Amino acid sequence: MKHVFIYVFIAVLVVFMIILINKNHDEVDPVLLSIDTYYSYIDQDDEVGYIDFYINTKNHPLIDTNSYANFKLHNIDDSKSIDLELKDIIYHNQEMYLNETYLKYSYVFDMPLLGYDFDIKSCYMNVILINEDVYDIYIGAISFKTIDHIENHINWTALSGTKAEGQYLSRLNQIQVEYDILDQEIESISLGNLYDVSFTIEDQILAIDIAYESQLFYACPIYITYIDHRNDLINYFVYIKDFETLKQSGQLIYHYALN
Repeated sequence: MKHVFIYVFIAVLVVFMIILINKNHDEVDPVLLSIDTYYSYIDQDDEVGYIDFYINTKNHPLIDTNSYANFKLHNIDDSKSIDLELKDIIYHNQEMYLNETYLKYSYVFDMPLLGYDFDIKSCYMNVILINEDVYDIYIGAISFKTIDHIENHINWTALSGTKAEGQYLSRLNQIQVEYDILDQEIESISLGNLYDVSFTIEDQILAIDIAYESQLFYACPIYITYIDHRNDLINYFVYIKDFETLKQSGQLIYHYALN
């Protein structure tokens, strides 16, 4: 009888230890990651914007659209800012980083119509939740470019983007626009206010070259100005989709402990 009691005690102890280990394994300290990224959008009606973030838990107010009270983008001294309206939060995929699983999400915003060019080169996203938690998250840079007198001088047939040779960072080196009609000479091209680009045209391909900076840049609109000062717009397009962005981004990653 004494031996039976010992066996029962050991069995209960083992079960208790398993439950305790599983509980501790599930209870991670919540962390949000952002990556220094260039976000470029057109200032026009019904423009939708996306800002990415990573989080190591599915159970946090930051992934619930009903948890938010206010969003604001601002520079470091708050002398330049803009309010945003949250439309949705969408899930993309999961990635491993420093032996931990992170879930990638994007905030989806209804972008404000400003009527003028606006940019913040070192941009923070101030987030206020309804539980009064406040987070100030570095996101990189953002540009809103106002459009005017849109024409239709180019009929593009395909869009593609490539990284620099040997480069793993999620950053465009060149955009190629294939077309079958281009009936006006191009004077300049813009991918937003913060980057200067160059371009060449050959064999019905408009090649846009982007100088390297240590910053992610994988999606943008293309704004074309012709020699007659009229303009064309190729809408926002995602040219690069990576599934190991954290692994590639290294020192561009910003860590935030969450409540």
